[in-house]
Amino acid sequence: MSSLDSNITKISKSEKSKFLPIWVWIIVVVQICLVSFFSIGTAMNPGGFLPNVSELDYPTQLYITRNITAVVGLIVALLLRSHKALFAVLFVRMVTDITDAISVFTFDVDAVKSAVPMVVILLIIPALLAIIYLWKRFGQERKP
Repeated sequence: MSSLDSNITKISKSEKSKFLPIWVWIIVVVQICLVSFFSIGTAMNPGGFLPNVSELDYPTQLYITRNITAVVGLIVALLLRSHKALFAVLFVRMVTDITDAISVFTFDVDAVKSAVPMVVILLIIPALLAIIYLWKRFGQERKP
């Protein structure tokens, strides 16, 4: 793990001149695409994405709004070219996904348990890697 950590957190001088390395861009774009797809899909066809939901209801609308807000936050952070904003949005998004995953098992929601591994692999772990990279970058930016 230490070699993985050192590879993730090593930031070369050429990388410092770039806003983000390509692998962080990929993580952010995948987050934007997946979250948008599932939110828009749920808005258009709630029953196709959420079990036991035949039409838009209040909790479903909250789910959609929360996710679209996170997507807008990611896009704004990219447009502002702000590492701190990107860190904040990814952190909040990751905590939200972790909380959702825990809630699925806490409330024993069998209908969506099968989606938890996908969320962990495609959303939580990549976000954590990007967060670690950004945190290390903050530390290196403070050094003269």
